[in-house]
This record gives sequence, structure tokens and C-alpha cells, in this order.
Amino acid sequence: MSVNIHDMIWAIVNFLVLVAILNKFLYKPILGMLDARKLDIKSRLDEANDARNEAMQVKEEYTREMQNARIEAQEIITKATKLAENSKTGIIQEARVESEKVIKKAQEEIRLEKEKAKTELRNEVATLAVLAAGRVLERTIKPEDHEQMISQFVQEVGDVS
Repeated sequence: MSVNIHDMIWAIVNFLVLVAILNKFLYKPILGMLDARKLDIKSRLDEANDARNEAMQVKEEYTREMQNARIEAQEIITKATKLAENSKTGIIQEARVESEKVIKKAQEEIRLEKEKAKTELRNEVATLAVLAAGRVLERTIKPEDHEQMISQFVQEVGDVS
């Protein structure tokens, strides 16, 4: 077996041409495609990390918002409770004032009626006393004398009580 140099050169040239063709049409496009795929995967991973970070921020913000909402709700409940207590106290105080007014008015009316009854009673007693005295004396008393005696009797009875 002999090695022919000419065939060997042609084989090397063919090999180099084949490598050049493969390099140009196959190796570079495959490397380009792999680089593009690598960049695509890297950008998707970056996007996923960004999305995860954004989701964490949204979650933290949501948690803060919920905590603030709970605090505000508690403050609203506290204010409503205080307002209800104040309203209750005010209503009770108004009712007490109103009841005191009613009691004072009733007491004043009782006092006035008592005074009126005393006055009427004095006048009636005076009239009866004058009539009894008139019968006892068996004389008729003139109306002027009658009025004078009633006034005098009312003054005496008023001084006694």
C-alpha cells in the first residue's frame, strides 16, 4: 500500500473545503442559534427574577395595606364606640335635666295649688265664721262689715299659720 501524495493533498484540500463550508453554513449558524438561545434563556430568567421581585414587592405592599386597613378599621371602631358613649352620656344627661325640670314644674304646680287651696279654705272658713257669728249675734251684718271681718280673720289666720 502506498500513499500517494497527490491524493493526500486532494484529501486535505477537500477536507479543508468541507470544514470551510461546514463552518460557514453549519457551524456559525448553529453557534449563532445557540448564542441566541442562550441570550433568550438569560433574558427570560432575568424577566422571571424581575417578575418575582415585583411580586414580592406587591405582596409586601399588600401586606402593609392590609395592616393599615386593620389599623384604620380599629380606629373607626374605637371612634364609633367613643361617639356612642358620648351620645349615650348626652342622652342620659338630657333625660336627667328634663326629668328635673318636670319634677320642679310639678313641685311648683303643687305649691301653687296648695296656696290656692289654703286661700280658698281661709276664705270659706272666714265666711262660715262670719255667718256663724251673725247667727249667734242674731243680727244681720252689712256687706261692708262682712268684707271687713273676712279680711281681718284672714290676716289673723295667716299670722297663726
